[in-house]
Amino acid sequence: MKKVYCAHPLMAFNLMKPFLFVLVLPFLRGVLQYLTDREVTSVLGIELILFGLITLIGVLRCRAFRLIISGNSVTVQNGLLFTERATIKISQLSSVQSNQNPLDAICRAVTYSINTEAGRKNQTDFTFKLWVKDSREISTLLYGDGQPKEFKFSVLKVAVLAATTSSAFTGLIIGVPIINKMGNLLGMALDRMLLDEINNASNQFSLYFPPIINVVTIIFLLGYSVSFIYSFLKYINFRLFLGKKKLEVRSGFFTRTRTSFSKDAVNDVRIEQTALMLLIKRYAMKVSIGGYGDSKSESEVIVPSGRHGEIKRGFAMYFPFLEPDGRLIHAARSRITKNRFLFWPALWLIVLLIISPVLVYLFTDFGRVILFVTLIALALIFCYAYICLVEYKFGKIRLGDTVFAHSKKMMRTCELYCPKENVGEIKITRIFKDFKYNTCRVKITVRSESADSIRVRMLNYADVKSEIYKCYRIHE
Repeated sequence: MKKVYCAHPLMAFNLMKPFLFVLVLPFLRGVLQYLTDREVTSVLGIELILFGLITLIGVLRCRAFRLIISGNSVTVQNGLLFTERATIKISQLSSVQSNQNPLDAICRAVTYSINTEAGRKNQTDFTFKLWVKDSREISTLLYGDGQPKEFKFSVLKVAVLAATTSSAFTGLIIGVPIINKMGNLLGMALDRMLLDEINNASNQFSLYFPPIINVVTIIFLLGYSVSFIYSFLKYINFRLFLGKKKLEVRSGFFTRTRTSFSKDAVNDVRIEQTALMLLIKRYAMKVSIGGYGDSKSESEVIVPSGRHGEIKRGFAMYFPFLEPDGRLIHAARSRITKNRFLFWPALWLIVLLIISPVLVYLFTDFGRVILFVTLIALALIFCYAYICLVEYKFGKIRLGDTVFAHSKKMMRTCELYCPKENVGEIKITRIFKDFKYNTCRVKITVRSESADSIRVRMLNYADVKSEIYKCYRIHE
């Protein structure tokens, strides 16, 4: 049975995006100038011809697009003068994703993406516009039409995920370009107006902190707020559907996202806990899918937040490798080992306590600024030390038919579970003190386009070596 699908007309506008700011916007600005001032710019005629030509090319390329599903394969065909065809086995698809923004909803369209592990790194393999009814029919043809088990998550759990994964830097990266573009379109210096308001607000706290600290603090709080709102709207209405062979995640408010992937495409499962989640004893669960879209980590959240026990109990039947086997190996429970985990936090603390008084002595006019920065650095160091203590207490690995590792990654703790055949590499490294105490560091890397990895420290070298040989039947 062969099914052929055409692109939605909105795809023509997507194909015009590379020329948006070069030709389309100047043309629209010229038209607005004519409507308001009755003046025609000298290049408006040329822009009109180029605009029409680009529009025609976009429409023709849109009409030339075809998506063909035949038997066990998917064929994507596009191109105007030079036709490109890509044929993919359905079994080799890692995921399909549909996004629908408000304009798409009005026009009954979706942005449909197809991903494989063979595509370019951190980039979706194929993206196009389809009619809503066609996208649903395609997803059914690719993954079947069953009655999956539905999991709904409350707004509070989504808010916990958004609050604990948001950052001021992410908010600034999102917010600054939007403010600049809006200012350019409106002809107003919105960035200057916003900065003036921030300065006015910071002056109200000038008695307690230096003005520069107040300004930076307010900017970071605004950045965090933007990041939180963005994450909250991205994950709100979160629902998970577990079928016999397919997983599907739906979320979003303004832009609604539906991601489907085969259960066999899951390389590993991670149960993560950020520093803020640590305080409220909550965890998030993610799965890694090779070649997954334009995400660097190739991860999809399937549980926004929950208790550790309820997450494992809820998914142990669906992912059997969440119940690892094999011998448990962890760091030795001794004062020496504990001190080794705290070495770097202690070193950073000593450096900070030496440098801060020196800076205050050399730059007396900036004493309050240096004190404020020192307090922030102290808080980060103590948080890092606490994460290291958690790693000392819970860091461990199991190597059997399923592989399990628990350790820290940056400022969060992570548990990684996967079948042993999905492991791409187990790397053992040793430094000077490891030779002294017969320990090692083990890094487990999962096969993937952008591979997941986790490192566990201070493990007994002989035990690790013996378990690797036993797990993979290696003979010395």
